[in-house]
Amino acid sequence: MKSMKLPCIDLSEQNTNLLSKSVADACKEWGFFTLKNHGIRLEDVQVLFKQSDEFFKLPSEEKEKYVFHGSDLPSGYSRHQGEGVYSQKPQYRAVKEYYDIAEIPNSNPEGLSQSFRERLPELKLFQRQCYSLSLRILELIALGFEIPKDTYSKHHSSTEDFLRFIEYMVPEGKGHVQDDVDTDSHFDYGTITLLFQRDYGCLQIQPPQTQGFSNPEWVRVSVDKEVISVNVSDMLEFWTGGKIKSTVHQIKIDPHIRERQMIAYFSVPDLDFPITGYFDEGDGKKEKTMTMREFRKESSSRQP
Repeated sequence: MKSMKLPCIDLSEQNTNLLSKSVADACKEWGFFTLKNHGIRLEDVQVLFKQSDEFFKLPSEEKEKYVFHGSDLPSGYSRHQGEGVYSQKPQYRAVKEYYDIAEIPNSNPEGLSQSFRERLPELKLFQRQCYSLSLRILELIALGFEIPKDTYSKHHSSTEDFLRFIEYMVPEGKGHVQDDVDTDSHFDYGTITLLFQRDYGCLQIQPPQTQGFSNPEWVRVSVDKEVISVNVSDMLEFWTGGKIKSTVHQIKIDPHIRERQMIAYFSVPDLDFPITGYFDEGDGKKEKTMTMREFRKESSSRQP
């Protein structure tokens, strides 16, 4: 298993042309990159990891008071090993539990668990920071493709964005060996995802140039608490006409590790705005238009 540093983009770079080209190139080559000098303080992230710890240590019956029952916006708790997988292989059932929070900053405090309710101001601050950062990334991608700066960002009002607090855990009594994969490989469906890892890397990606092979290459994403990982998601691949690729990723925890945590911020376009992708075909350009709502339904069964 390779462990390598992905392209690292320094957002303190003052040359916008150079910066936007670096972001666009990273999206085309990897579909995954890291950011430094991104403006989100490590201390703020650690506060939320602490709240995540408190929630996941609650008794099961307490956590299940907040179970997600299904809606357009993911919000609530998903039980341990409760998520379906793309390959439908039972030995690869996701070993994880997670808590989604949507509609920040307008979340109903009464619908949040006590541990997160107590940190609602910090949650709102973190959401604002992630939203602002996601817009900046989308603007840099647009500039890198030499199209208007707001091509992608103007259709993101944050109403569909959500935060996900995730714990990956090997249950007591379960053996865990080198070849175990702890979540099936998958894509994200929005435009970009911001990923915050903690202490130890368990995230792996499949570089776009190796996707589709019978024995694809997997690369472990190195961990640095000061950087954020950025994942290109399905809708942005569609929107750019396939110029950049949504990257397949999975979680694989080393045998000596029993649990890991991550925080993800999912950036999703407004559901009912029509989005057009222009694809190169043998006989010219092919145009396809759909809303994010339609796209999400169509892509829900997509497999790596």
